[in-house]
Amino acid sequence: MKLILVLTIAIPIVLMEGAWVFRDARKRGEKYYWFWGIFASLNTSNLFIYLLIIRVILKHNKAKL
Repeated sequence: MKLILVLTIAIPIVLMEGAWVFRDARKRGEKYYWFWGIFASLNTSNLFIYLLIIRVILKHNKAKL
């Protein structure tokens, strides 16, 4: 019973996270926005990887150009 409750809560959260990352990457003009959406849907820690790479590292590199 607890497993069903946890899955009922966790699955929509992970799917919403993947959808948000997908839309955010597409809005920012990333070439592989679909990859980021799938990658973020795998687990919640991938959201932090996306935010670090796209928002910090690539933004910093684009500012230098």
